[in-house]
Amino acid sequence: MTTVVRSLGGFLIQEANNLGGLRPQVDQLQAQLNRMQCFLVAADARPRGGPEGDEIIMHQCVAEIREASYDAEAAIATFLVKIAFRTSERSDQFPFILKRYLCIFKECLALREVRLEIEAINTRITNSLTTGFQTCGILNSTGVVESSSSTSLAERQRQLRRSYTHIVEEDVVGTEEDVKAVVDLLVTENTNYRVVSIWGMGGLGKTTLAKTVYKHIEIRRHFKCVAWAYVSQQCNTRDVLVEILIKLLSPPKEEREEIEKSKHHDLVKKLHQVQSEKKCLVILDDIWKDADWDSLSPGFPNTTEVGSKLLLTTRNENVAKHVDQQCVLYKLRHLTEKESWELFEKTLFRRNEGTDSRVLDTNMKALGREMVKLCAGLPLAIIVFGGLLATKHTVRKWEKVYQNVRSRKWSDDPIQHYDGVLEVLALSYHDLPDQFKLCFLYFGHFSEDFEIDAERLYNLWIADDIIIDADRVGDETIMDVAKRYLGALAQRCMVQVQVEEHTQEINYCRIHHHMLDLCLLEAKKNNFLRIIHLQHKTDLTDYLSTTLTTTTLEIRKLAIHLNRDIERVVLPDLVTTKQLRSILFYNPRRDNESSIELKSHFKNFKLLRNLDLEGFKFDEKLVKSIGNLICLRYLSFRHCFMPKWHSSICKLKYLQTLDLRGCNFNLGEEIVLHSMEGLRHLFISLNLNFRNKFKLDGLRKLETFEGFNTWNCDVNDLFKLINLRQLDATFPETENSEDFGAFLDYVNISTNHLRQTSLSVYFSFEEEKLTILKQLLGCHHLYKLSVFGFIVKLPKYQDFSSSIIKLQLCSCKLQEDPMPTLERLLRLQFLNLDFDAFVGDKMVCSDNGFPQLKTLQLHCLKHLKEWEVEIGALPNLTVLAIHYCQGLEMVPEGLRFIATLQQFTIQEMSEKFNNKLRGVNGEEGEDFYKVRHVSSVNIR
Repeated sequence: MTTVVRSLGGFLIQEANNLGGLRPQVDQLQAQLNRMQCFLVAADARPRGGPEGDEIIMHQCVAEIREASYDAEAAIATFLVKIAFRTSERSDQFPFILKRYLCIFKECLALREVRLEIEAINTRITNSLTTGFQTCGILNSTGVVESSSSTSLAERQRQLRRSYTHIVEEDVVGTEEDVKAVVDLLVTENTNYRVVSIWGMGGLGKTTLAKTVYKHIEIRRHFKCVAWAYVSQQCNTRDVLVEILIKLLSPPKEEREEIEKSKHHDLVKKLHQVQSEKKCLVILDDIWKDADWDSLSPGFPNTTEVGSKLLLTTRNENVAKHVDQQCVLYKLRHLTEKESWELFEKTLFRRNEGTDSRVLDTNMKALGREMVKLCAGLPLAIIVFGGLLATKHTVRKWEKVYQNVRSRKWSDDPIQHYDGVLEVLALSYHDLPDQFKLCFLYFGHFSEDFEIDAERLYNLWIADDIIIDADRVGDETIMDVAKRYLGALAQRCMVQVQVEEHTQEINYCRIHHHMLDLCLLEAKKNNFLRIIHLQHKTDLTDYLSTTLTTTTLEIRKLAIHLNRDIERVVLPDLVTTKQLRSILFYNPRRDNESSIELKSHFKNFKLLRNLDLEGFKFDEKLVKSIGNLICLRYLSFRHCFMPKWHSSICKLKYLQTLDLRGCNFNLGEEIVLHSMEGLRHLFISLNLNFRNKFKLDGLRKLETFEGFNTWNCDVNDLFKLINLRQLDATFPETENSEDFGAFLDYVNISTNHLRQTSLSVYFSFEEEKLTILKQLLGCHHLYKLSVFGFIVKLPKYQDFSSSIIKLQLCSCKLQEDPMPTLERLLRLQFLNLDFDAFVGDKMVCSDNGFPQLKTLQLHCLKHLKEWEVEIGALPNLTVLAIHYCQGLEMVPEGLRFIATLQQFTIQEMSEKFNNKLRGVNGEEGEDFYKVRHVSSVNIR
């Protein structure tokens, strides 16, 4: 909620120059924003679960302030839209002067309207702040106070959530391997780590695993003293220290009372001493915050001399690393389908309280298996299901539960619904810093199976003012902040991410469907988002009329999920759509099937900030009408068919992101993008069939440019992009070295802002062009390079940029072994030698060569006969692929010394090679044993 207020404050500052006539009202609104910020922080920190009346009033107050903030932004945005279309003509001729006076008159009327509206909004905010918060006990005449009843109830809820080591977990499945692994980590002697952390999302069974380890016989034999302490979100440092010390010492009653009365300094000193003298294991269950550890840490030694260790359970990876950088992270997995069913049956039969349920009939079993699948291996969800179904003894009742589950209602009672799985998961949500909460709620736009492009998500967050300039630290860009926030959500197990192995940046993310349930529930409570599932109808009029008029609250974000069979969509202009700020279409047909026709005039969508139109086809009039959406920050035409580009798009002066990847234009059409003064991120794609020229004049704020190529763009335009930080470029021409020389001049300018350059080059680098190749390789921010074409020889390793982490050489026909050069590139992590990149017959990887290389691909090196890998080479290699190298006689013997190798793929090799690898008569041969430690060997 406070993020909404912060973003409105940022919006007011950003538009201050355009709001001169509103200065008194705007100043008053800014003062109100400061008050709102303080009160909302207090509201967020207030313990949940107080008296029902107080909770209702609190929720209503926060909702009123949220809506007032949105209304204030909408009023100012509407005013800016009206003045944005004023004429700039200054002619002395009478018709033009009259026209200008008419514009001034209209501006005055618009100014008066927005002034009155903001005054009314200020009054609404004042009433909410002074009445509602006082009623809830957050603010009185003396300041901020806390409701005692809320505190006591919150403490009771905390006690209910607390784990106890003496309670035996009967519903446990699939933990044997996990228990063994964690026990081994703890009892292994002479290790350089002292902390082991069990890490994972809520409901995975972290505490259950820790309790099993706590009672394990090997733990009791190895450690002289073992202690368990429950930390939780409301960590009471003194209570935790006392609890640990008493369990480690097992003192008589008199000494116990003395410990309980000890001062904090004496407690930490004694606890530190005990662990330094005896081999102790302390288990801290459910630790949430860095600050909690900071308050406890003086009681724990930071050495491993005696062998004392610490076991944590946490949902936050960063907390574990904060405790100890050498911490061993043990991430819990989800249960397999077999384990999930076993846990379900255990829970179901144990909780049936004597009812005859030893055998499920066929229908019940089928329904049960379908419901268990929906749990996706989350133990807590399975246990809740089992407990719920244990009270229902007929197929009809099970069918009703199943239908509720499919429709995302686990029971007809919302309290029971929330008290199950979602209550546990909601702890993670409510513990999020405020600026992360809206980032999390944004995942509600997408379906549970959707793989979300991280870059797309960042740009949507930024365009919606969820991430603002005030969040930046040091020289961070706002994009850097967005990346940091998604990383924080992943570290807290709120979302699942796919990390690019070599850059370690997040490529894609998705959300577990239980987390999506929580996301949608909180989004509805906060009036954050509405979703329409368009199944058969092509006209959205009925849906929008019903959705936007059945509530007293304005709908500002809309996600429209299309059925695969829909071929035409009509997006109507209604009075009720005037407040919409975001429309995202989810199109399952994507780019590999025919586009969907879109019809709209966008007359009543003037306040739109985000518009995602992926996979549509539309006419020129629609493109022109989009150019009138002056407030747009994010616009995606990805994989759209556009009969004609319209220059009106250039009027979108606030637009920050424009995505034209996979967009089809008319053959030879010029795409003019000049004067888009706010554009920061531009994405186009190399289209070999349609050579459209992109004009890039005036994009002075552009930070990201993906898809630059000499067929579609002018190299000289790059010199005008003075704030460019990330560039992805392709040179498809093999003749035009002038453009390439100009490009090299640009990337080597010391004054440019480039951080990362990814380059694909289709050139033949003969003897006279080696100087150009050296210039290219020396670009200090070049991190990814693909070279296609003849190279007479590789330059020396000193000529390569130290930033290169990914390198592909294709059709280079190198006669000298490239390995002695490439293995000295200290940061290289990915190497692909493809299609006669090397035409010699022997390669050698030397001792200590390729220190950081993780992936090596050898493809179509048909002349290669012998490959030697010395002991100590490729120390970090995890993935090896050898394809179509039919001259290669055998796998290098040195591979068996690479302990990190996990995946080994061999495809289309010679019969002689395959016989040696597999051994005669289909048995494993001697050489296969040399690489048998890898987790995946795929021979095709």
